[in-house]
Parts: sequence; structure tokens; C-alpha cells
Amino acid sequence: MAKPIDSNSDHDIETATLRKTLEQMRREAEQEVMRLNLRIAERVHESDSSIATATEHLAMQQEMTVLQQTLGAKEQALDHITEECRRLEDELEDHNLALDGLKQEMERKESSLKDAVGEVERLKRELAERLKISAAIAPAPTAPIPPRAVPTRIAPWRRAGYPILFAALALSAGLSLYLIRDRIDLRLPEVRQWFQTSPPVVVESSTSVGAGTETPPATVDETPARPTPTPTPSRPPPIQRDRLRGGALAPALAVLDGGVFQMGANSLSGEDFSPAHEVQIRPFLIGLNEVTYQDYDRFARATGRPLPDDFGWGRGNRPVVGVSWLDAQAYVDWLSRETGRHYRLPTEAEWEFAARAGGTRSFWWGSGLEPGRAACFDCGSQWDNRSTAPVGSFPPNPFGLHDTAGNAMEWVADCYQPSYQGAPSEGSSAPGANCKARVARGGAFNKPSSSMRVYVRGHFAPETRLNMLGFRIARDV
Repeated sequence: MAKPIDSNSDHDIETATLRKTLEQMRREAEQEVMRLNLRIAERVHESDSSIATATEHLAMQQEMTVLQQTLGAKEQALDHITEECRRLEDELEDHNLALDGLKQEMERKESSLKDAVGEVERLKRELAERLKISAAIAPAPTAPIPPRAVPTRIAPWRRAGYPILFAALALSAGLSLYLIRDRIDLRLPEVRQWFQTSPPVVVESSTSVGAGTETPPATVDETPARPTPTPTPSRPPPIQRDRLRGGALAPALAVLDGGVFQMGANSLSGEDFSPAHEVQIRPFLIGLNEVTYQDYDRFARATGRPLPDDFGWGRGNRPVVGVSWLDAQAYVDWLSRETGRHYRLPTEAEWEFAARAGGTRSFWWGSGLEPGRAACFDCGSQWDNRSTAPVGSFPPNPFGLHDTAGNAMEWVADCYQPSYQGAPSEGSSAPGANCKARVARGGAFNKPSSSMRVYVRGHFAPETRLNMLGFRIARDV
């Protein structure tokens, strides 16, 4: 059995070691800066309250000057370490993009190989049928030929079969080499090693019948082993819709079973989406789409609230934007009253679990941008930096959810905290009395693609209303 590609194990070990070293250096530099600031403050206080002589005052000023110079040097060192951390993170992102591209190329080659194998099997079955037909119509044996020397005659089907057999072998060999070798960049050491350690391809040949018939290429019995992909759902989860008291339907929800996943990402420069941590998610339901103007307008008219601005883009099935966190909370409270179910905003952990849909990369589809996936500032769609797109304009993720990347940024339930230190591990929202900022996720049509990476966080004051800020709903089981 072939060994899977494992070229990045040494790189991962080296990266983890460097990450720990830089994090330790950054923590030490921050502690030293805090200590020097505290010492300067103490000296200032002493200079104001306990200076006995001019000589002591001068000595104190000189010591404070030295401390301030030391503090400046430490702050410069901290800035340098932080910049180095960011550079390393960019390098890691580039490495992930390269690996993702290699994975996609190998998947395309595997798909082509499977198609070729399928065609070979079809031709092999056709060959077997023709052999049966040839045997059925063979002439009955005639009377014995008188004993005399006659030239040996080769049956027509055998005479035609030999060259066709050789052609089949040549065609099979050429096909295998073309699919496996010719279109894969053997300059890549990972791929070259993969081929060197792969078992040989076993080729079987068959005899064809009848002159002038086409002979199928040889059958490929064994293909090289591939690395096991990240598990994803085999099919989207079930969908559920509740009925409002007036007879209309609430937004469609995906029924998720929950599970354990790795939330956030480790950041050497101390970004707010670190540290990565394991979270257990309970079963819950979440909207297939961002809440639309059609959904929100029904609520606004029923409760006498002003309709939000559509910014000239149209209403209907576009995601509602220009609504605050408080507006979104009022909407889910109204849905709960209308349906008798507990609707709410998703927690930040639930949102990321649903957006990842079993994946571990920067986006649910992989590590880098792909055409036709989302609307953002640099995604390449017709809506980029112009307006939101109608919901469902892009393919859903494996959980069946649309627009978890780009289109409109989405409010979630949590009060914003600047890191995941001490974050809940059971998927609940981060608490916050008198919360000054709420979390929003997912990027938007006018924000760069880097902001719609599945772990990136935004935060705004709860009363904020922007033309790129909407929400998605959740519901308890």
C-alpha cells in the first residue's frame, strides 16, 4: 500500500517550536514593559513627594531617563517580535495555500483516473459480450479432412485478435502514464516521493473478437493510496421551518447534531481569535441563510418598527442589513413569541462550528480563495464592493448553509472579549454585563477576503447599524 504524502511533518514541528519561542519572547517583553512602566510611575510619585535635596532630585531624574530609554528599547523589541510573528503567520498561510493547491490537483487527477477506469470496465464488458456472440455463431464442425498436408490456418478472430491485443496493451500503458505521470509536476518532492513509494500498477489484458473491432484498454486494478481527507458530512442535514401564528413560515433552519471542534486559530502576534481551543457543541438549529428583508419586514410591520434602509439594492431575498444587535435580538424574541419555540442569535462557537462544517482550513472549501464562492472586496464576484448578493447566490457549505463567508457580516450573541483565554468550552456565549461591544462574524461584500476566514472576529457597539452588517438566527432543539 502506498504511503500518504507527509511532507510537512518536519515543517510543522519546526513551526510549532518557533511559535512557542516567539510567544515566550513576546510575553517576556510585555512583562518587562509593564514592569518598567510601573517603576517609572513609582519614581514620578517619589519625586513629587519625597525629594530631600537637589542632588537626590537630579539622581532621580537621571534614573528616570535611563528607565525611559530602557522602556523605549523594550517597546521597540516588542514591536519587532510582533512583526516577526505576523510574518511567520503569513508564511504559514502561504504554505497552507500551496498544500491546498496540491491537494486539489491530486483530486483532479484521481477523478480523471476513476473516469478512465470506468471506461476501461465498460469496454471490458463489451468485449466479453462480443466473445459470447462470437462463440454462439461459430460454424458447426464439418467432416474430417482427408489426411494430407495443408497449411495451418489461423482462425479469423485470432488473426485479428493478436494485433488488437498488442494495441490494447500499448493504449493502456500510454493512458496510465498520461493520467498519472504526465500531468503531475514530478519536480515537487512530495509527489516524486509518492510515486517512488507507490506499488506498481497491475495491468490485465483481454483478447478481442472479430477483425475490425475496437479493443478496450487494459484494466487498472490498483491505484496509489491517498491521504485520508478531513471528514465532512456525506449529505446536508435535515431542514425544518416553523409556522408563525398568522400562517406564514419562519426562515428555514438546518438541524445540526453538534459535536466537538477546534475553535479559533493560534496567533503568534496575539490576535483576538487565539488561542485555538476545543469546544463541545450541543445539538441546535441554525438558519440556512442570513435573515432577509422579506423576513425582517414582516416582523417590522407586525411590531410597528421602521423598515431598515435597503441602500438602493432592493429588498426581498437580499440579506437585511443596517440593523443593530438590538434590532436582531428583538427579531428573534418576536419569532419565539410567534412560534412558541426558543429562537435566538447563535453563539460565537455555534456560528464557527456551523461555518466550518467539519473543515479545518481558513475557509470551509479550503485555504485560499476560489472563484464563485463568495462576495467580498476581492472575491471576483459581480457584487464585490458594490452591494450584497441575494441569499443563495453561492454554493452552500457541507451543512447546507449559504453565505457564511462574505455577503453580509453577521451579529452573534456574544459580548466581545479580546482573546479566547478563559472562553467557554461547551459552546455557550461569552457573558458580559453592560456589554460595550458585540461580536460579528463572516466578512462582507465590501471587506477583504482575509476578514471572512472562518475564525476571524469583528466587534461593534450593540447599537451600530451599517450597510454590511446583518444576522443569522438559531433555535434550540
